[in-house]
Amino acid sequence: MQESDRSEPRCYLYRFGSAEFDEAKVELRVAGLRVDVENRALGVLAWLLRHADEVVTKEELLREVWAGRVTVDKVLPNAIAKLRRALGESNAERLVTQARVGYRLVGPVSRTAVGSRIVSHLELAAGDAVPGRDHFVLRRQLGARRDGEVWLAEQPRTRALRVYKFAGGGEPLRALKREATLLRVLHESAGNDAGFVEIVDWNFEQPPFFLECGYGGDNLLDWSREHLAALTTHERIALFLQITDAVAAAHAVGVLHKDLKPANVLVAPEGEGWHVRLTDFGSGRLLDPARLDDLGITRLGLTVTQSIVTDSNSGTPLYVAPEVFSGQSPTAQSDVFALGIMLYQLLAGDLARPMTSGWERDIDDALLREDIGAATDGDPRRRLAGAAELAARLRSLDARRAAAREAQVHEDQALRERIALSRSRARRPYLIALVVVLLGGLLAALLLYRSALDARNDAQRQLQRATAINRFLNEDLIGRSNPLVLAKGQNASLRDVLLAARERIGKRFASQPQTEASIRGSLAVLFNMIELLPEAEEEAHRALDLHLREEGETALDTLRARTLLARLLTRTSKFDESKTQIDALARAVGDSQDPQRIYLLSSARATFAMNQGDYTAALPAYEQAIAALRKDEPDNTDMLDSLRMDYIGVLTQTGKLEDARREGEALIAQIEAREDDNGLVAAFARAAVARTYTLGGDPDKAEAQLLEAQKTIVRLLGEQHTRNLMILSDLYSVSMQRRDWPKAIDYGRRVHDGLRAKFGDDHNFTNISLANLAQAYYENGQTQDAVKGLQQAHEKLVAQLTDANPQTQATAFWLAAALIDTQAADAASTLVNGLDAKALESVQTDGLWPLRLDLLRGLILAQRGDASHAAPLLRKGADGLSGHDPADTRLIEQAKTALGKRD
Repeated sequence: MQESDRSEPRCYLYRFGSAEFDEAKVELRVAGLRVDVENRALGVLAWLLRHADEVVTKEELLREVWAGRVTVDKVLPNAIAKLRRALGESNAERLVTQARVGYRLVGPVSRTAVGSRIVSHLELAAGDAVPGRDHFVLRRQLGARRDGEVWLAEQPRTRALRVYKFAGGGEPLRALKREATLLRVLHESAGNDAGFVEIVDWNFEQPPFFLECGYGGDNLLDWSREHLAALTTHERIALFLQITDAVAAAHAVGVLHKDLKPANVLVAPEGEGWHVRLTDFGSGRLLDPARLDDLGITRLGLTVTQSIVTDSNSGTPLYVAPEVFSGQSPTAQSDVFALGIMLYQLLAGDLARPMTSGWERDIDDALLREDIGAATDGDPRRRLAGAAELAARLRSLDARRAAAREAQVHEDQALRERIALSRSRARRPYLIALVVVLLGGLLAALLLYRSALDARNDAQRQLQRATAINRFLNEDLIGRSNPLVLAKGQNASLRDVLLAARERIGKRFASQPQTEASIRGSLAVLFNMIELLPEAEEEAHRALDLHLREEGETALDTLRARTLLARLLTRTSKFDESKTQIDALARAVGDSQDPQRIYLLSSARATFAMNQGDYTAALPAYEQAIAALRKDEPDNTDMLDSLRMDYIGVLTQTGKLEDARREGEALIAQIEAREDDNGLVAAFARAAVARTYTLGGDPDKAEAQLLEAQKTIVRLLGEQHTRNLMILSDLYSVSMQRRDWPKAIDYGRRVHDGLRAKFGDDHNFTNISLANLAQAYYENGQTQDAVKGLQQAHEKLVAQLTDANPQTQATAFWLAAALIDTQAADAASTLVNGLDAKALESVQTDGLWPLRLDLLRGLILAQRGDASHAAPLLRKGADGLSGHDPADTRLIEQAKTALGKRD
């Protein structure tokens, strides 16, 4: 049968009582609210509605809804029970059980045709598992074309939604590959928040081939039927600006969409507004194919020829620019033409309306008519040059209207003056009296004017601030993210963009110091994220200085800036400076019970203690910070996640393994339940939980979780990111547990080299990793390498953290052990005399440090020839440590050797 001959069954919107069921969307609403019901129960409802007031047998329902494949007892009664609960008491009364026969839906039912049911030609069905992705279930088909289908799927446990685009092969498969490639370019270059649908995964190996994307909401055309009428003109323009900004971001990195239309714009609720994402880049084009090589992206679906010259006739006719119809290659201005059509449709209130002659009558605002005309000019030479220009015009509407009003005022004034001049002689006798009256009124008006002027000036300041921020974002960040603007060609990076924007902040916000402080604080956070630590610290200092000058010591903005600076100083091992900032923070917070102030102070103290390795002090500080943040900002999930992962690490280090594991599993479940989860934060949490298994003596389970988490971290952040170095450090610990010293040395060296490259020789992270590597050398019998590394690390840590710090103490312990192995008993004794078991417990809480210290003292005595005093210490230490921590293996061997010589 030809595709054109295939008949597709009609879909209806059914209404009964206070309920309505949309067959096309497979959606049940009760009293206007969407109700979540499992797919099989909705299938039962659909069949009963199609046969309203008829008895439908159980056998018929099982055959039609379950296709005869029933694997669970009472599956039909269970579905009916769920359906009745979902319908509510009054509607459920209409679902009648016919004893031993079946069911009947009684009472009046109305139906309205809402389109045709899409037929799957790839043999996919709602309720089935996604092929190759068994944890997701197909819910409803969103679209279809020859050899290609789009489906909405759901993860039943977390309710997470995904969109799967399937293809059987041929051109649909090439389009999927092309879309995957272009979406990767966009996310790598423009960022994940630039307004593009998220790409999650793909299968191009075996049919049915698919592209897995995040769910971005309803398409703009469907969304508009329910929501557009309620939006004001201002709100419609704000929505459209999200579309325009996304297109501008794509153009800035050399990607043309080529099929812009309402069906390829997704809208989802966000807070009290709407969030827009672009989708369907299957017809898109990359202007600079070499960019793929720079980003390390495979040319899926893009040959060199296809990248440069593609089908000029792709796209939907209503939105295709005239020059493309005539055979010219698409350009950025072709996308602008489509944007202009959509702007007209949004403002006219009909996303299906074609833009024909006389369209101007639908748009009341003369400036908006001007903008639409400039975007849709039939001559591309006269059309707006790009999406960014269209966005700039729309954002300046208020200023343009004010300028137009001012010009009109001047014109009216000039006209009045000309008329007044011609009549002045006739009115001159009355002029003096009139002036006297006016002066009296003027004095009264001036008082009112002063009050109005103050309000106007405040509004102008807010407008100027918003305008300055908007220009900074569009010109200094978004505009300059274009590699050509930065004069770095295709090698321009986020680092280049931020550094270039940084130089312009002072000039841009010279008259707005509070805005400058806020921008500099945000820039410090960004620099920290991409590990430009000196730049982050400098911007944090500048932000704090500005807030102090403008708002004072105790203002919340000042406290936030000081907390940020303290954390950054801690990260760069400037502990004395960080302590100074934390002390100033404590003085400013005082005895305040404000949860935000408590959170700022306790989080700074927690980070300080953790980075110094003082986990005992860090634990209560993290608990206080998390409790305060939950009270003050319960929806700040990003910061809560970060604090909780640190907290899990501290629980682990203090020996509270079950508590750490329980907290970690709860965090993972909460993260995976979120619709915007891309797997990265969950991977961080899994790595944190894996450490509990390492210290709990289950290295196999720890390694499996770490390697699984590492896949996501490397895929999204790269091998050199600090998070991957943390994974390698954990794998080092797993190897130490297994007594696989060569592998531990390999992991330890990779971690040390990576941290040294990032932070330099003097950072405490670098030197703690050097001590770990040297400990593996010691366990492997490479004593000279161990002594060299431990001496260097110990010297640096004493300078950075003091000799009383737990991390310094642990390094001194293993240095003493290695020195004993080289017969340097006196040097080892000096170190051991400075060790404190309580401080060492902060690094590893197992209660065994007194035994380890006794064992070292016994070895020193044995080397000095005092065998009678050495023996009981050696026996006690060796017996007490056996069977616990594999890292004690070499110590125990040394003790047994010394005892053997005596015996």
